[in-house]
Amino acid sequence: MNISSKVFLFFCWIAVITLAAFLRFDELSDRPFHFDEATGARITSQRINPAADYQFNPVHNHGPLLSAAAAPICQLNGETSWRSMSKLSLRIATATAGTLLVMIPLCWRRRFGDIPMLAASALLATSPLLVYFSRMFIHEMILALCGLAALALVCVRPKYSHTLKFGVVGGLVGLMFATKESFAISIIAWTAAGAIVALSHIRKINQHNTSKNRQRLWREFRMPALSFAAAAGISASWYYTDGFSNLMGAWDAVRTFFVYQTGAGHDKPFSYYFEMLAVPSKGGVWWFETPILVLATIALIRSYLPSGKRRHQEDITRFLAFSAIFHILIYSTISYKTPWLMCLPWAHVCLLAGLSFRGFSQWKTPIQAVATLVLIGVIFQQNRLTRYATGRFANDARNPYAYAPTSRDVESIRTWMRDLTQHLPPAALEPVAVVGTEYWPLPWYLRDFDAIGYWPEPTPAVSQCPLVFAMPEMADDLQIQLEKSHVALPRTLRSHVPVILFLRNDHWQQWNAPESP
Repeated sequence: MNISSKVFLFFCWIAVITLAAFLRFDELSDRPFHFDEATGARITSQRINPAADYQFNPVHNHGPLLSAAAAPICQLNGETSWRSMSKLSLRIATATAGTLLVMIPLCWRRRFGDIPMLAASALLATSPLLVYFSRMFIHEMILALCGLAALALVCVRPKYSHTLKFGVVGGLVGLMFATKESFAISIIAWTAAGAIVALSHIRKINQHNTSKNRQRLWREFRMPALSFAAAAGISASWYYTDGFSNLMGAWDAVRTFFVYQTGAGHDKPFSYYFEMLAVPSKGGVWWFETPILVLATIALIRSYLPSGKRRHQEDITRFLAFSAIFHILIYSTISYKTPWLMCLPWAHVCLLAGLSFRGFSQWKTPIQAVATLVLIGVIFQQNRLTRYATGRFANDARNPYAYAPTSRDVESIRTWMRDLTQHLPPAALEPVAVVGTEYWPLPWYLRDFDAIGYWPEPTPAVSQCPLVFAMPEMADDLQIQLEKSHVALPRTLRSHVPVILFLRNDHWQQWNAPESP
């Protein structure tokens, strides 16, 4: 490869990474906070505040790595409390993880070449699913980064010892565990995919299955295996035990597989993920990532065609394909489904789709031209949908990735309450009452108040509160209870989730009173 080609490829890589960063960081704080983001922010604030005595909760919380990654960013920005935290500071961690994910194909340049890996990076960079959830303060993008990085390191030939290599891989797997308990699904999917690839070499395996070879393999890989296990255990335990200061956290990490409770209302049919990603659907615009699936299928088919002496490339391609298939099948079998669970599986598919361009430099010029146009077309379409998904339809229920999106009405409520306090004595709106359940992310938008009460059902004390938020199941009861003392102001909390704001009559009259000349 001549110098001009190397320079051109260098700038192509820079362009792809820059595009990935732009799509993930541009107006990052614009979208309203999702209820999962708000609960994660609350956990992060407990980690920042020493008096809060942060501890991992195995029943309701995912792993601690997300809050551990966000806490120092908030502190660097001078945000040291629940009230002072910002959406931007919290989302920087996941946006950074999403950008780094795009750089993983760089690990395979020497094995597959620049063009296939550049294509894979471009597809990862512009995937609407991956970009959308890189811009949310949730666990999935960190899980996807650690998972794909671990996979890439396993499949490369190290210039250093296998012991060091598998120690790093073990550390990444430990970080996956520290991110989310669903890492176990990836371990199962990878193991099953590896077993299928190994079966294709069963004859060779049987020929070398001698006592002498088994002893040699044991001597060669026992230290890497021990290194993997030790690194995985240490990296996961560090976060679950909060730097080994709470050793019971390690036991809680194990208990979470048996006691974790999922919320109701997330049951979906088996075909949910396939329909979301592969079947075009109309919702303001046509949503689909079908071309990625088509390119990934082409890569898998090509791995079974005669290709000379490129067995390792074929094995990695098949392993990626079967890993993606098993991931999607397992997640599809589980009735609890949310769109962000597809981040790591779909990262596999995007990487596999890039491998459909394997051997590009040996193709004839007309085929190269057609393939280039196809890739440009797919990238253009993905980028277009990504801009819709993160812009105009960012919190629109028609967007398949906007799962139970928070209404912009909530952010306008906070602005309105700030304006309202300018017309009232200090703390005149307190105490604030929130009545009902499933009220997140409302606490995030009520951070300016010191006195807030949360009741599952109405009580007589609620009538004394100047400001009352009624969740849908309690709206009728509170309408009767507060009919004479408060004014009802309908608002929207989340998609299809109305909330009624009750403001005491005297404050409402003062708000509407004309200003003195």
